[in-house]
Amino acid sequence: MRTAPQKRIKLSERINAYVSSEAPLRAMAGNWSKTAKVAMDEANSLSLERVDITLDRLPKKLDGFKIIHLSDIHHSPFTGLEHIERVIKVANRLRPDMFLLTGDYVSHEREYIAPVAAALGRLKARFGTFACLGNHDHWTDAELVTHLFRGEGINMLVNEGIRVEARGSSFWLAGVDDYMVGKTDVAAALKGSFPDEMKLLLAHNPLIFRDAVRSGIDLTLSGHTHGGQIKLRDEEKRILPRRKLKAGLHKRKDSQVYITRGIGTVVVPMRYQCPPEISLLELRTAE
Repeated sequence: MRTAPQKRIKLSERINAYVSSEAPLRAMAGNWSKTAKVAMDEANSLSLERVDITLDRLPKKLDGFKIIHLSDIHHSPFTGLEHIERVIKVANRLRPDMFLLTGDYVSHEREYIAPVAAALGRLKARFGTFACLGNHDHWTDAELVTHLFRGEGINMLVNEGIRVEARGSSFWLAGVDDYMVGKTDVAAALKGSFPDEMKLLLAHNPLIFRDAVRSGIDLTLSGHTHGGQIKLRDEEKRILPRRKLKAGLHKRKDSQVYITRGIGTVVVPMRYQCPPEISLLELRTAE
């Protein structure tokens, strides 16, 4: 006997049912002050994520190449220099081959640009530090961010790329301007690359991943999402659609993207079930 298919409930009906229920009141009746303290403490914590990423076109000589990926520093009254310097100290101790930074180094105030540039300039890796811009950098002063970062020896890639020579081999490293402010140019960032070489892209906003897939980019590194920053709901009980590209490693066709939760905060100086992240990525050749 065939059963009738279940009726799909519209998103608007699900939201209305949730809001009209007692669930929000019960949630608010909890110990909010305790939760808030935990969230503020978590914003100043630090998590190390170790991830192996297998890439089909990675040269064998680059197997085991280690990258530390940092993003969304957001130096501001919410994210102080002491926290940032602790991140840099831990990151340097991990001795990566390269540091890659993916935008939003400040939130809104220009006076925070020089201190964070100087701090990030103390990152030391054999094959250097490379970076791209984020939307908050544009909303603050992208030209000043670029100038001061380059002055600290950080290679800021703005719709451009470079062939990285390492361990007797090479790959193409590209960086694009921010997607949210409409300045991204993937084609310009790939100009000069070879069709068959491994390509790594720095792009603040992971929405660029669609273009990266079409452009034959092997790996994209992004931030922007903060991993959600505050996660109050169980993923199994959420009522809003889940953001597909929020954190972690994702694959589409022959392309992958890694999205870090980042370091700082915006809007509120809190993180909940979503700690700041240092990403240690180890590139692996395919078997």
